[in-house]
Amino acid sequence: MAIDFFEATQDTVRELNKTERGIFDFVVKNMEDVKQMSIQKFAAEMFLSTTSIFRFTQKLGFSGYSEFINSLLVTSFNQPEDILPTALMKQGYPEGYLKNTIETIRVMSETQVSKVMALLARRPSIYILTDDCARPITHYSEKLFIGLGLDAYGPEISYQRQNLVNHITSDDMLIALSYSGQDKEMIDFIERVFLRERPFLLSITRADNNTLESLSDANFYVFAEEVRRGGMDLTSGVSMLMILEILVYMYIAREK
Repeated sequence: MAIDFFEATQDTVRELNKTERGIFDFVVKNMEDVKQMSIQKFAAEMFLSTTSIFRFTQKLGFSGYSEFINSLLVTSFNQPEDILPTALMKQGYPEGYLKNTIETIRVMSETQVSKVMALLARRPSIYILTDDCARPITHYSEKLFIGLGLDAYGPEISYQRQNLVNHITSDDMLIALSYSGQDKEMIDFIERVFLRERPFLLSITRADNNTLESLSDANFYVFAEEVRRGGMDLTSGVSMLMILEILVYMYIAREK
């Protein structure tokens, strides 16, 4: 019996390399088209060989291309598109925006979630690090964990971060929010902390191999369309907040 695509791949997807993640991203964003493609057509679309596509499906945990397609068919049937507000589905970008947020949540790994739940149960102090793009969501992120009764800090200015280096211990938790996963100041700060102590590092980044992910004990990735205007990065931070909210709400539910 075919299994929902996201359920079937929630653990194996983290083992994909950069090229394979690009294929995975294409599948997620174009699922309705991919489900009708032969392996030859899909390979041509990706500019790869059919052998490469076959290996990609096996790396995701499927026996082959047929099982991969059957999983997409089941997932397509179960997708909650019919309950989305029709007003938001009339133009291309709103539809893509909603799909990105839905896909971000659906690919959250249960293994990664369990790691975070286990650490929160130990009541750590939380330190929230953000890059320029994610900085506007610092205060709300801080509020979420304070709401759990935890000590949470969201230093926004460089000197505020530096003052915390000597206060962070191995019992604490760092949360790093960076779409690119390559923010130099953030990475330098984390590496300075790691020279002294080894707190748990949770990161939320885009879906590719990046430096921040490689340093992390748990990583969730977001789908978003990069938006820049007037030299400013306006890429949506909504998906990052959704992940944090879900983690907090799941923890609250487990406490009951």
